Amino acid sequence: MKKKDVKQNRRKAAPKKKKAGKRKQKPSGAKNHGRRVKKGKSTLTLPSVAPWKIILGVIVMGLLGMAYLNHVFTTQKMLGEVQQLEQKYNQAKRAHDSYRLTYDRMIGPAEISAKAKRMGFINGGPAEKVIEVAPE
Repeated sequence: MKKKDVKQNRRKAAPKKKKAGKRKQKPSGAKNHGRRVKKGKSTLTLPSVAPWKIILGVIVMGLLGMAYLNHVFTTQKMLGEVQQLEQKYNQAKRAHDSYRLTYDRMIGPAEISAKAKRMGFINGGPAEKVIEVAPE
């Protein structure tokens, strides 16, 4: 094969291999613990917000906080009123139950004896035997 018959290589030249050798020593103060450190400027930037937006946001948050506090205090006041009314209701209910019990004790025996007479029972009167307890 002659030199003129060989086609020229169109590939790029292969990169040169690095020789195996010693690694570069890191400075003794490096604290990256084997991680790669990017060199150059940081891409983190704070978003630019207009100062009037921040001020407006703070004012709105303050108004919402005041509205919340007002709601909490109003709720506490209403809770106190509800508890006071509940206490009055329980007092009235106890009085009603007491009066009802007294009324039932007053008319109970009369109703029972009237029903017994209608059913045909005869009043036997007091017990004939009186039980005496001897003093000890």
